[in-house]
Amino acid sequence: MPLYLYENKETKEVVEVFQGMNDTHEYDGEDGSEKSLWRRVYVNPGLSFDTKMDAFDSKSFVASTINKNDTFGDLQNRAAEASEIRAQKNGGKDPVKEKYYNDYKKKTNGKLHPNEQKEKFKSAIKKAEKKGLNVEL
Repeated sequence: MPLYLYENKETKEVVEVFQGMNDTHEYDGEDGSEKSLWRRVYVNPGLSFDTKMDAFDSKSFVASTINKNDTFGDLQNRAAEASEIRAQKNGGKDPVKEKYYNDYKKKTNGKLHPNEQKEKFKSAIKKAEKKGLNVEL
């Protein structure tokens, strides 16, 4: 049964009433003694999907990509956005990315992942520029 909203004209109180789709959509109070005191409130349907993805849930990420016809680059952009969200919520470090890098180190006898190497190199260049050193490649 659908849920309908009714507002009291005097007190501005809003109540939710379950009514069938084919019922007369009128509300006269709980005991029926408040005739013509309530008016129906029309709202836009609350349909939304794929608007919020849980950045910490891999199943949520997969569900947000279904039937999208995204390119590989689009998927990489989505993953990067999720990583940024996780980093913001965890003090600047993405725990999923850190775990991935640590697993890579274990598999490769301590080598850095290529992306981690790039990140460290970029941060070293930024530190050098802050100190007034110009790095050219």
